Amino acid sequence: MCAFPTHCGTLAWLIAFPYLIMNHVFQASGLSWKEGQLDFTGAQMVLTLKLVAIGVCYQDGRTHADKHDRPYRAAMRLDRLPSLLEYYSYCFASGNLLAGPFFEAKEYFDFIERRGDWDEAAHGRLQSSLLPGALRFLRGAACATLWSVLGREFNATLLESRWWNTISVRHRVALILLTGFTARLKYYFVWSVAEAGLIMSGQCYSGLSQKGRASWGRFVNTRIRAVEFQPYMSALAGNWNICTGKFLRHHVYDRLTPKGRKPTVVTTLATQLTSGVWHGLFPGYWAFFATSALMFEASKVIYRYEQGWPVWARSFWPWQAAKMALTSCVLNYAAMSFLVLTWQDTWNLWRSVGFYGHGLVLTIMLVGAVLPPRRRPRDPRARDGDEGVVAGEPAAAVPGQQAPAGREKSA
Repeated sequence: MCAFPTHCGTLAWLIAFPYLIMNHVFQASGLSWKEGQLDFTGAQMVLTLKLVAIGVCYQDGRTHADKHDRPYRAAMRLDRLPSLLEYYSYCFASGNLLAGPFFEAKEYFDFIERRGDWDEAAHGRLQSSLLPGALRFLRGAACATLWSVLGREFNATLLESRWWNTISVRHRVALILLTGFTARLKYYFVWSVAEAGLIMSGQCYSGLSQKGRASWGRFVNTRIRAVEFQPYMSALAGNWNICTGKFLRHHVYDRLTPKGRKPTVVTTLATQLTSGVWHGLFPGYWAFFATSALMFEASKVIYRYEQGWPVWARSFWPWQAAKMALTSCVLNYAAMSFLVLTWQDTWNLWRSVGFYGHGLVLTIMLVGAVLPPRRRPRDPRARDGDEGVVAGEPAAAVPGQQAPAGREKSA
């Protein structure tokens, strides 16, 4: 950053990311995690995001500001070189290196120096964060307890056992649902504990709600109910590993979209590719992200059909329950590749349940292509080139689509 201020972000991408990939390969990190071991690559994944982000934001600060820059990019610019203490503090402080969540250097420096939302002279004394933090920690402890109990029975070893081939397809599907939920409990635990620390420190403060209560959702990394009871498959990306999704959204997706143009399928695929490489090079990761792209497209088809229905029909609880069941079945089916990792095991597992997840999403997409839903009238309030959610549309199939800080509810 000192030697190459106008190219440090590019160099961070070219150095930190390949180094992470190299360690994934040398350490066989996916297999280690599958066996329940913890190696340094997990922490390196979070550190890589931070190193890239602080380099890119400082590079933005040293290059000519463009009035057409996106608001997020302009807000996160670093106009001065951080001191060595500030740099290492950002990389290693807050106790979030092992599991995340990721946050920008600008947000961290504002918190440390009490600027912006943390400026007590402008906004008054912050409300106590002890109770919200304790509740978040208890949520994590509950998830850890459930995981320690269920994880003994529902894990990757079960999916690869000989017994698996002796049971019925119905039984296998039920076990896939339980195994997928059990696997997510581990992430709910570590992220909840990390969030509890950020809340108690005050760093997670995101402003006041409409009722005047402090909101602690700035660095929420997952919303459990929104994942487990989600009617729209495309909204999963905005409620799971949210802070990493924010990195992908603003440092990959938006920067690959030319100014004045809309993002393309290539942009989405490049973003998913980056996410897949960041996790590792095992085929199971690639299979999951490829399947998730199909899930998002199928969800868009369902949403477009709904726009031609009366409001009462769209919100009818049996229909909402059916969509939640569809999301749960397809999500857990796809997530199995994340657990078994190898291509042969992924193929055998999906084949053992008749590739039902792919069958469901491809059928929805085929119906949408053969019998396309009626286009709804254009909202006169929408501007050309507007992106995002309109009239209740589910979050886009791009990681990081979420409510602005201060307006989201703490999960």
